[in-house]
Amino acid sequence: MNIRQDAWSDTDDRLLAETVLKHIREGSTQLKAFDEVGDTLDRTSAACGFRWNAIVRQKYEHKVKEAKRERKRRMRASASQAANRINHISNRPLQLDDMIQYLESLSSQLSQQEDTESIEQIEKEITSLEHAKQSVQQEINNLKKEYQDMKRDHDTVVHMMNRAREMAMTEEQLPSANIFRMDRNGNLEKLSP
Repeated sequence: MNIRQDAWSDTDDRLLAETVLKHIREGSTQLKAFDEVGDTLDRTSAACGFRWNAIVRQKYEHKVKEAKRERKRRMRASASQAANRINHISNRPLQLDDMIQYLESLSSQLSQQEDTESIEQIEKEITSLEHAKQSVQQEINNLKKEYQDMKRDHDTVVHMMNRAREMAMTEEQLPSANIFRMDRNGNLEKLSP
Protein backbone atom coordinates (compact mmCIF):
# COMPACT_ATOMS: atom_id res chain seq x y z
CA MET A 1 0.00 0.00 0.00
CA ASN A 2 1.43 3.38 -1.01
CA ILE A 3 1.13 6.29 1.43
CA ARG A 4 0.74 9.74 -0.04
CA GLN A 5 3.57 12.11 0.75
CA ASP A 6 1.09 14.80 1.77
CA ALA A 7 -0.98 12.47 3.97
CA TRP A 8 -1.92 13.73 7.43
CA SER A 9 -0.25 11.88 10.29
CA ASP A 10 -1.69 11.40 13.77
CA THR A 11 0.87 13.93 15.01
CA ASP A 12 -0.34 16.47 12.44
CA ASP A 13 -3.95 15.89 13.51
CA ARG A 14 -3.04 16.32 17.20
CA LEU A 15 -1.16 19.55 16.45
CA LEU A 16 -4.15 20.84 14.50
CA ALA A 17 -6.58 19.94 17.32
CA GLU A 18 -4.42 21.37 20.10
CA THR A 19 -3.88 24.62 18.21
CA VAL A 20 -7.56 25.06 17.37
CA LEU A 21 -8.59 24.31 20.97
CA LYS A 22 -5.99 26.81 22.27
CA HIS A 23 -7.36 29.52 19.98
CA ILE A 24 -10.94 28.78 21.04
CA ARG A 25 -9.99 28.96 24.75
CA GLU A 26 -8.15 32.24 24.22
CA GLY A 27 -11.04 33.83 22.34
CA SER A 28 -9.26 33.79 19.00
CA THR A 29 -10.68 32.42 15.74
CA GLN A 30 -10.26 29.02 14.18
CA LEU A 31 -9.05 30.75 11.02
CA LYS A 32 -6.05 32.07 12.93
CA ALA A 33 -5.44 28.56 14.24
CA PHE A 34 -5.53 27.19 10.67
CA ASP A 35 -3.01 29.84 9.60
CA GLU A 36 -0.71 28.93 12.49
CA VAL A 37 -0.88 25.19 11.81
CA GLY A 38 -0.49 25.79 8.07
CA ASP A 39 2.73 27.70 8.69
CA THR A 40 4.04 24.96 10.97
CA LEU A 41 3.14 22.04 8.67
CA ASP A 42 3.81 23.86 5.39
CA ARG A 43 0.18 23.49 4.27
CA THR A 44 -2.44 26.00 3.27
CA SER A 45 -4.82 27.28 5.91
CA ALA A 46 -7.66 26.01 3.67
CA ALA A 47 -6.21 22.49 3.81
CA CYS A 48 -6.00 22.76 7.60
CA GLY A 49 -9.57 24.04 7.78
CA PHE A 50 -10.83 21.25 5.59
CA ARG A 51 -8.98 18.62 7.62
CA TRP A 52 -10.37 20.07 10.86
CA ASN A 53 -13.96 20.23 9.63
CA ALA A 54 -14.00 16.96 7.70
CA ILE A 55 -11.99 14.62 9.95
CA VAL A 56 -10.52 15.93 13.19
CA ARG A 57 -13.34 17.99 14.73
CA GLN A 58 -15.59 14.96 15.30
CA LYS A 59 -12.89 13.34 17.45
CA TYR A 60 -12.56 16.47 19.60
CA GLU A 61 -16.20 17.63 19.82
CA HIS A 62 -16.25 17.25 23.61
CA LYS A 63 -13.00 19.19 23.99
CA VAL A 64 -14.33 21.95 21.71
CA LYS A 65 -17.29 22.39 24.07
CA GLU A 66 -14.92 22.45 27.05
CA ALA A 67 -12.74 25.05 25.33
CA LYS A 68 -15.78 27.26 24.68
CA ARG A 69 -16.82 26.96 28.35
CA GLU A 70 -13.28 27.87 29.37
CA ARG A 71 -13.38 30.92 27.07
CA LYS A 72 -16.60 32.07 28.79
CA ARG A 73 -15.07 31.51 32.24
CA ARG A 74 -12.04 33.57 31.22
CA MET A 75 -14.25 36.35 29.91
CA ARG A 76 -16.21 36.39 33.17
CA ALA A 77 -12.99 36.46 35.17
CA SER A 78 -11.70 39.25 32.95
CA ALA A 79 -14.91 41.19 33.53
CA SER A 80 -14.59 40.73 37.25
CA GLN A 81 -10.97 41.89 37.19
CA ALA A 82 -11.91 44.91 35.11
CA ALA A 83 -14.66 45.81 37.56
CA ASN A 84 -12.18 45.49 40.43
CA ARG A 85 -9.68 47.69 38.58
CA ILE A 86 -12.33 50.34 37.94
CA ASN A 87 -13.27 50.24 41.59
CA HIS A 88 -9.62 50.39 42.68
CA ILE A 89 -8.73 53.24 40.32
CA SER A 90 -11.66 55.38 41.26
CA ASN A 91 -11.37 54.60 44.98
CA ARG A 92 -15.09 54.66 45.14
CA PRO A 93 -17.71 51.92 45.08
CA LEU A 94 -18.63 50.66 41.67
CA GLN A 95 -21.65 52.51 40.33
CA LEU A 96 -24.50 51.05 38.33
CA ASP A 97 -23.59 53.19 35.31
CA ASP A 98 -20.04 51.76 35.38
CA MET A 99 -21.41 48.23 35.38
CA ILE A 100 -23.89 48.97 32.58
CA GLN A 101 -21.14 50.46 30.43
CA TYR A 102 -18.87 47.49 31.09
CA LEU A 103 -21.63 44.94 30.43
CA GLU A 104 -22.48 46.65 27.14
CA SER A 105 -18.86 46.40 26.03
CA LEU A 106 -18.75 42.76 27.15
CA SER A 107 -21.99 42.07 25.24
CA SER A 108 -20.45 43.63 22.15
CA GLN A 109 -17.39 41.39 22.48
CA LEU A 110 -19.59 38.28 22.86
CA SER A 111 -21.68 39.18 19.83
CA GLN A 112 -18.50 39.63 17.76
CA GLN A 113 -17.35 36.16 18.84
CA GLU A 114 -20.74 34.68 17.95
CA ASP A 115 -20.50 36.38 14.55
CA THR A 116 -17.03 34.86 14.13
CA GLU A 117 -18.36 31.40 15.01
CA SER A 118 -21.22 31.88 12.54
CA ILE A 119 -18.73 32.91 9.85
CA GLU A 120 -16.59 29.89 10.69
CA GLN A 121 -19.63 27.62 10.29
CA ILE A 122 -20.39 29.16 6.88
CA GLU A 123 -16.74 28.78 5.85
CA LYS A 124 -16.88 25.15 6.98
CA GLU A 125 -19.92 24.57 4.76
CA ILE A 126 -18.24 26.34 1.83
CA THR A 127 -15.13 24.19 2.23
CA SER A 128 -17.28 21.06 2.36
CA LEU A 129 -19.22 22.12 -0.77
CA GLU A 130 -15.99 22.94 -2.63
CA HIS A 131 -14.66 19.48 -1.79
CA ALA A 132 -17.91 17.89 -3.00
CA LYS A 133 -17.71 19.98 -6.19
CA GLN A 134 -14.15 18.77 -6.81
CA SER A 135 -15.23 15.16 -6.31
CA VAL A 136 -18.13 15.53 -8.73
CA GLN A 137 -15.90 17.27 -11.29
CA GLN A 138 -13.37 14.44 -11.03
CA GLU A 139 -16.15 11.90 -11.53
CA ILE A 140 -17.41 13.83 -14.57
CA ASN A 141 -13.90 13.89 -16.03
CA ASN A 142 -13.52 10.14 -15.45
CA LEU A 143 -16.88 9.47 -17.12
CA LYS A 144 -15.94 11.65 -20.10
CA LYS A 145 -12.70 9.73 -20.55
CA GLU A 146 -14.52 6.40 -20.22
CA TYR A 147 -17.10 7.58 -22.78
CA GLN A 148 -14.35 8.60 -25.23
CA ASP A 149 -12.65 5.21 -24.83
CA MET A 150 -15.93 3.36 -25.40
CA LYS A 151 -16.78 5.54 -28.42
CA ARG A 152 -13.37 4.83 -29.94
CA ASP A 153 -13.83 1.07 -29.37
CA HIS A 154 -17.34 1.24 -30.83
CA ASP A 155 -16.10 3.08 -33.92
CA THR A 156 -13.35 0.47 -34.38
CA VAL A 157 -15.86 -2.41 -34.16
CA VAL A 158 -18.23 -0.70 -36.62
CA HIS A 159 -15.33 -0.09 -39.01
CA MET A 160 -14.28 -3.76 -38.79
CA MET A 161 -17.86 -4.94 -39.41
CA ASN A 162 -18.19 -2.66 -42.44
CA ARG A 163 -14.91 -3.98 -43.87
CA ALA A 164 -16.04 -7.58 -43.34
CA ARG A 165 -19.42 -6.82 -44.97
CA GLU A 166 -17.65 -5.26 -47.96
CA MET A 167 -15.35 -8.27 -48.29
CA ALA A 168 -18.28 -10.65 -48.06
CA MET A 169 -20.13 -8.77 -50.79
CA THR A 170 -17.01 -8.76 -52.97
CA GLU A 171 -16.62 -12.50 -52.40
CA GLU A 172 -20.20 -13.16 -53.54
CA GLN A 173 -19.66 -11.13 -56.70
CA LEU A 174 -16.39 -12.86 -57.73
CA PRO A 175 -16.62 -16.35 -59.25
CA SER A 176 -13.37 -17.57 -57.70
CA ALA A 177 -13.31 -18.85 -54.15
CA ASN A 178 -11.60 -16.22 -52.12
CA ILE A 179 -10.80 -17.11 -48.55
CA PHE A 180 -9.98 -14.41 -46.04
CA ARG A 181 -8.75 -14.46 -42.50
CA MET A 182 -9.05 -11.66 -39.93
CA ASP A 183 -5.99 -11.02 -37.79
CA ARG A 184 -5.99 -9.68 -34.19
CA ASN A 185 -6.11 -6.05 -35.31
CA GLY A 186 -9.20 -6.57 -37.45
CA ASN A 187 -7.32 -6.53 -40.75
CA LEU A 188 -8.44 -9.00 -43.38
CA GLU A 189 -5.86 -10.86 -45.37
CA LYS A 190 -6.51 -13.02 -48.38
CA LEU A 191 -5.46 -16.64 -48.16
CA SER A 192 -4.26 -18.46 -51.25
CA PRO A 193 -6.79 -20.95 -52.77
